[in-house]
This record gives sequence, structure tokens and C-alpha cells, in this order.
Amino acid sequence: MNKISRREFIHISALAAAGVTVAACAKGTAAPTQEPTAPPAGEQKATATPVPAAEPAGNEAPALAEQVASGTLPEVKERLPQTPFVVGPGVLVVEEDLDWEAGTYEGGILRTVTTNPTWSYPCQHALENILNTPKHHTGPITGSIVESWEANDDITEYTFTLRKGLRWSDGEPVTMDDVRFAWEDVENNEQITAGHDMRLKAGSDPAGELMTVDYLDDYTWKCTFAKPNGRFFMKMGVGNLWEPYCWFIKPKHYLQDFHASYTAAADLKPLLDAEGLTEGEWHRLFQAKGGTWWGGGCEHEAEELPILRPWIIMKSPEEQIIMERNPYYFKVDTEGKQLPYVGRVEAKVVATPENIPQTIITGEINYCREILRHTDVGLYKEHEGDAYKVNLDMVYHNAPVALMLNYNNEDPTWQEVVLNKKFRHAVNAAIQFKEIIDALFLGLGEVNPWFPPGGDRDRANQLLDEIGMDQRDDEGYRLAPNGERFEVFMEVVTDPLFGQSAELISQHLDAVGLRTPLKQMESGLWNEKRDNNELYATVQWLDDCNWPYIKDDYMGTQRSLWGIKWDDFIRTGGEEGQEPPDWIMELYELHWEMTAINPSSEKAEDAENRFAAWCMENVHLFPIARNVADPCIVPPNLANVPHSGRSSAMMFAGEQVFFKQA
Repeated sequence: MNKISRREFIHISALAAAGVTVAACAKGTAAPTQEPTAPPAGEQKATATPVPAAEPAGNEAPALAEQVASGTLPEVKERLPQTPFVVGPGVLVVEEDLDWEAGTYEGGILRTVTTNPTWSYPCQHALENILNTPKHHTGPITGSIVESWEANDDITEYTFTLRKGLRWSDGEPVTMDDVRFAWEDVENNEQITAGHDMRLKAGSDPAGELMTVDYLDDYTWKCTFAKPNGRFFMKMGVGNLWEPYCWFIKPKHYLQDFHASYTAAADLKPLLDAEGLTEGEWHRLFQAKGGTWWGGGCEHEAEELPILRPWIIMKSPEEQIIMERNPYYFKVDTEGKQLPYVGRVEAKVVATPENIPQTIITGEINYCREILRHTDVGLYKEHEGDAYKVNLDMVYHNAPVALMLNYNNEDPTWQEVVLNKKFRHAVNAAIQFKEIIDALFLGLGEVNPWFPPGGDRDRANQLLDEIGMDQRDDEGYRLAPNGERFEVFMEVVTDPLFGQSAELISQHLDAVGLRTPLKQMESGLWNEKRDNNELYATVQWLDDCNWPYIKDDYMGTQRSLWGIKWDDFIRTGGEEGQEPPDWIMELYELHWEMTAINPSSEKAEDAENRFAAWCMENVHLFPIARNVADPCIVPPNLANVPHSGRSSAMMFAGEQVFFKQA
């Protein structure tokens, strides 16, 4: 990415008139969870990869050593598993993005800011996975919560072995009972779990057969699928993003007290009464006590729940979210020091995003990402000092958004035009991606590499003429094949990034004669129009930098549901939906192939190359950028902060950052 100097950035920021807040991981428009139908299979050997060896464990934070000395906490060797997870170079963040070093416990508190009293980025990102890879990467795959894993040749069988001596944050041991409880009494209890993630089914097919689980000994279990399922790797944590352990390992010793299969109705009654629930609503009590907590965020139900994360979520005042070090955390560094290095993480809760800049320039905040407007960076730079510094080295983990056309809208004229490949190439050529990057992100980004670079108005006009849209009306707008004005009706959720991106795209399409009316609406109405297949075009989040193995929102069953009718046709054998064209069937075949292979294999790399060629040829989505710089606030002496790569990786690996002393 082309770099600009800090002086240039301050000057540009001062000239900018408006800002955009990018919060790609924040809670916003609900995204559907359906994935495309996925029947075929493949073959690939999957193997585990060892982690660096550590020095003998024995080092701990001084605050914990004091508790040991007072007799209120066991010695560290009793708190760690027999074989701790060892964090070193390249384990949590790839080596090319981070010059890793073993840290120290001295230092201060990490302080962030949020507008949500039960959510902050450091809290959301402090999740733990069953397997580990460097963040945003598909390999090497190692155990994380589990000590070891293996898969058979056709990835229909996965075997996992827990770390012996692993403990919950309250000191209780993690056992096979916790796995069995999570699977049999929660995941397969219809009162608690309405349906199963398709990645738990054969071939990662929503209609596929549910996997089976066998408990082989006190520490080992096996998951078996009727068809190969490479997507199960992501469910277990490959990519280290949004798949925490909580769905498959739960603290039975704590949660069984709120579960009707383990606690008598008479004993549940006072607990239910306190929550205003009836006997038949015991599952709501179970949920309220953290039984279905997903493993990220700072929801109140997790405050007393035993966890495996680096920090425990504390009961906090309304204006704060406080997390403190988990004394039983299972990771150590290469010198045997128990992680995390930093003992306390706080979030200040403010009323609106407009309050955020003041908390930063006054020095209250020293640790945040993805919530800062690019146009405020000059202000933050002016107040840099002992409290914080502005870091521009890292980038967002997504496009962040893309123009999406609804290819399944029932309008026959619309379908005739948008299903023409030349039309899609014309739209891509018409969009001035560099102009969008300059306007919204002050030039700190790149044109997306999955698709042609765009920014060629002459080519756009030529292609539109070639497909018979060379006739225009009195206002200069192009006519559709039926002789009427062709319009790209764009409807987006009211959000600064969606709206400003859509406005620029609308201008670019208007410039080549494609009338593009724009309407913004609240998310509930937008969701309704999406679900009723009423959208024509929209702008939505796109996690394209994690394609095609960690995220698969390249498919039409996600985000704006731009191809949901095609999936209905495939899923029902032609009884419902719309028959997909050949170019979409090619995408499905690639998707099915990639679903059935190990994502870190050479075979996966070959499939990804063919997928990339398909995207370049067919141009089915229009992401506005890639590698957009994410302005981050960090303490001046914070170490193990990546010097490149995705900013989310820094907080996903928060257990390894530390305050470096002079």
C-alpha cells in the first residue's frame, strides 16, 4: 500500500469536511445465517502442526504471586495444564506482520471506548477457539484449547484431545463431561437450540445429516460426517475469528444448576420465580445464566460464567466494562510466563460516537480500533503524547463494503440486463474506486484485487452500447431492451459508510447513463425488503479479504441474499426458486469443492486460484476497496503490536501485548 507521511496525513485530515465511521464488526444489519447447498466431496490429508516449545512454566504476574503467597490461589503449576499452549513468533500473528518478543507484566491498563454497555472491541476479540491458526490465516493449524487434533484423509472424521489439567476460570477442571454436556444437553436440546449450524452437517449442507460425536476416553472425542466437510475447520476456529469454543465446551459444573435435566423442578422454582419465569420456561433461565453465551462480547450473563478467555468479565458500573486477568488461563510465552501480560482491560461507555474524540484527546483512552473517523486523525495526532499514539500501520479486515446487485429480483427486464456479463463489467468499469478511496478514506486504501480495477468510463460506455443499451431518453439516461428507462434502484441501511459509498457509486453510474436512484432506510425495513426479494441493488458489508476459506460471503445466500432463489432451486431439486445460469453453477461447483478440502493444503490453493479467475471473469460483486488503513489508538510503549496486516489481529491476540519499560 502506498504510504503517506504523518505530516501529509494531518494536512489532508484538516481539509476533509466529513467523516465515515467504519465498524464492520459492530452489531448492525442482521445477516442471514444460511449457507449455500453443498453436496459434493473431495479428498485431502489434514495434519496437526506443533507449536514452539516453552521453558518450564513457573512465571506469573506479581499480583497473582501475591495471592499464591497469601494462600488464596494455588501455585501457577497447578493452575496451568500439563502442556500449556505456547505463544511465540508466528503463533497468533504471522511473523511478517509482527516482530514478536517475550513480554513482562509491568505496565498499565488498556483502556478503550464504546457506545454499547455490553460490548467493546477488546472484549469481543478476547475469545478463544478450539483450534488455532494465525489470525485471518488458514494455517498452520494447531491445537488451542485442545492439545492435539487430527482428521482422516477425506475429512469426514475429526478427532480432538483436551489438554490435561486445563481449568475453567473458577479453578474447576475442564473434562469430557463439559463436551458431552454442550453437545447432548445444549446443542441437541430443542428447547435451547432451535436449529444446527450447517457446518455441523454432512458436506456443510443445510439439508445434510447431522454429525455424530463419539467419546473415546476421558480427554478425546471424535466428530464424524457422512460426507467430507472442510468448513468444520472454521467452526473449530481456523482463521481465529468468530467461532469461540463455547458451542462445544461448556462448564457443566456451573450450568447444570439451571438445566431441567439435572436440577429438580423444586430447586429450579425459586430461580425461575426470581426471573419471572414459569417451570416450562427453564430454558430461558439457562440462557440468562450464560448457557448459550456465544463467547465474545461482555454480556451480563457472562459475568459469573466460568470461562477459558484471558480476562474475566467483571461486574461493572454502567459507565464501564471491566475485565481482569484469568488466573487459570492456559497459555504461556516461550519463557514459560503465564499470559496475559496485561492484567486489566477497561472500556468507557459513552452515549454517542460524537463523544469518542474527546475521550481520546484527553488521554482517557489508549487502545481502540475500527471506531475512529479518518477525518479525526489529524486531531488525534495533535494530542499524541504519553497517553497514546496514532497507529496507521494496520488495515481493516474487510472491503469494507460492496455494491451488490440482486440477480434474483423478479423483474424480467432487470434480470435480462444484470445477468449479462458485459453489463456487470460495465458497472465495474464505471465505478471510480480510487475516487471513493480518496473521498472516504483519505487515499489510505487500495483497489480490490478480486475484480477488475474499474475507473474506465470510456470502457463502461462502450460495453453498454455493445449490449444494446445505446439508446437514451431526453435526460440522457440509457434505455433498457424494452425501450423504457433502465434504473438501478439502490436501497441501503441508514449508515454513514453505506450511504456515502452508495452516493458516490450512484454518481458514477449516472455518469455513464445508468439512472441510479438512492434511498436510505432503517435496518428493519431493509431486512424486510431483502427477505421478500424486493431489493434491486444495495451496499453491504463484505469480508472478501477472508475469502474463500475463512468467510464465504461471496455466495448469494448471505449479506443481501442476491442469489437466494438459485439456492432454493438447487436445494429443492428444482421444485422451488429459479434455475441458476451456467456461470453461477460454476461458482457452486467451486464452492462445493472448497467446502470439502483442507483449507491449508496445496489442493486448496489450486481451488482458490480458480475461484479468483472466476471472480475476475464474472464480476458478480463490486467491493469498494481493500487494505484500507485503520486508524488505531495504542499506548506509546505497547509492544507486540503488528507493524502490518489486519488491525483485528492485534486485539484477537491481545493476550500477548505488553507495556514495554524503558
